[in-house]
Amino acid sequence: MEKHQTYFNFLDALNEGCPVCSIVEKAMHKAMDDYLYESVNDPIIREEIKASRGFCNRHAWQLQKFGDGFGQAIIYEDLLSRGLEQFRLVNATTSVQELAKRLSARKMAKAICLFCKQERDVEGRYLLIFWESFAEPEFKRAYNSSSGLCLPHLSQVLGECPKAGLGKELVDFESTKLNGLIVELREFIRKHDYRFSQEKFGKEGNSWIRAIEKLAGKEDVYQKGE
Repeated sequence: MEKHQTYFNFLDALNEGCPVCSIVEKAMHKAMDDYLYESVNDPIIREEIKASRGFCNRHAWQLQKFGDGFGQAIIYEDLLSRGLEQFRLVNATTSVQELAKRLSARKMAKAICLFCKQERDVEGRYLLIFWESFAEPEFKRAYNSSSGLCLPHLSQVLGECPKAGLGKELVDFESTKLNGLIVELREFIRKHDYRFSQEKFGKEGNSWIRAIEKLAGKEDVYQKGE
């Protein structure tokens, strides 16, 4: 396999929980940062945002956390002004019922949130090259030493498995990882028993957080099928 940057990105991300979640998370952080500091006034991107009626709830609040009030004010002044135009049509050419339909139209619109689209593209690209990467001994060793994929991304990867033998190998890896996490959870639970409360927590101390990520993926990261 000729190794491209995607391969090395995947390899590096194996140290950060679910590698696909980690890659998507970093890519979206960069996309939002680039957007606020380079593309707020880009006419093509502004039209795309208008077409989708702004951002989805999740990405709107993620963007808010960047704290660039000026850049975001430009976005929302534009979007709300367009909304106000619709309000002014009530009783002129638009009924209240028609306005209600227009306000809810984004749920049915073909245009999706700008960041949702980018997120899905990144996720799809890395899921696509997983098995190509997994065939590499270097990658396989690194994967076996990592915490592996979250179960939602594992499900997607297994669904695209090219060979039964590779799928069984991945399932065996993941079975070992799940068993280890369960052991840690049981130890975490045991140490909450008053009889053992004097024992200090070790690596099992955050096992419950890692269990959430394993089952559901990283917080606020898109997974296909949502």
